[in-house]
Amino acid sequence: MRSNLKYRSKRVKHEGFSFASQLEAAVYQHLKIREKCGEIKDIQNQDHVYLTNARICYIPDFKFFDCTSNEFAWAEAKGFETDVWKIKKRLWQHYGPGRLEIYKGSAKKIKLFETVIPK
Repeated sequence: MRSNLKYRSKRVKHEGFSFASQLEAAVYQHLKIREKCGEIKDIQNQDHVYLTNARICYIPDFKFFDCTSNEFAWAEAKGFETDVWKIKKRLWQHYGPGRLEIYKGSAKKIKLFETVIPK
């Protein structure tokens, strides 16, 4: 499999999907467990979200429907924060369509690091 030498991540195939890293695959697995518990449903990979009237495109790792809040939410596996990510996170705080869960850690121990709720 190809690796991303810049961030030292290796692409991972899991359940017929290709993920950019082991962390991203682990977040997907975490979401699947939440889906089996009935907390969420309709997990989608790589949703395109356009922020601002200038239509700046941000592609979060996952989109899902939260059965508790009856709203869509998004999730991002973040192993390395780039300057572009920091800008898009700030844009999400102002223009995002809903809650963005940011997961960090390792593939063996992920944790919900931050939840961004647009203003």
